[in-house]
Amino acid sequence: MIKVNLLPREIYAIRAQQQFKMVGIVVGAVTVVALLAYYGSLLARSTSLSKELAAAQTELQKYERIDAEVKAFQQQESALSSRYSVIQKLLKGTLTYPKFFEDFMALLPADIWVGRMSTTTDPANGLAVSVDAKALSAFAVADWLTNLQSSPLCSAVNLGAINVEEQGKVKARFTLLP
Repeated sequence: MIKVNLLPREIYAIRAQQQFKMVGIVVGAVTVVALLAYYGSLLARSTSLSKELAAAQTELQKYERIDAEVKAFQQQESALSSRYSVIQKLLKGTLTYPKFFEDFMALLPADIWVGRMSTTTDPANGLAVSVDAKALSAFAVADWLTNLQSSPLCSAVNLGAINVEEQGKVKARFTLLP
């Protein structure tokens, strides 16, 4: 089969140019549509990230308030803890002598009178006590020494000098040394 072309070449050139223009327009339109789609996806992502950021900021504010409350409670706790430790130290020091006298009086026989007593606090050994006392008899002194030495609360009981006097009812004056 033979084709005969009766149209001039300029018309083919114009059609080819029109086809190139069409292809260029189609490629340009596809490119523009692709760029618009990409921009739309970026815009949608930006919007969703903005919403997430706003939600995160409100959550952050909530946690900052909670953090502030926790810090306030920690400050209150430290203040109360320091007060508690001061009270414990005061109670420990305050209750030493009442408990000591309660135990001391339980060991003291009825025939002995305490004239002078001095105490010193020693962290290693506890409370060191020095007592000047008077007794009606040597047996009362012996009973008291026996009570002190057998008590688990007392240790290293030393008896000082005993002075015997015959004035009234007082028969012996003695000193317990620490």
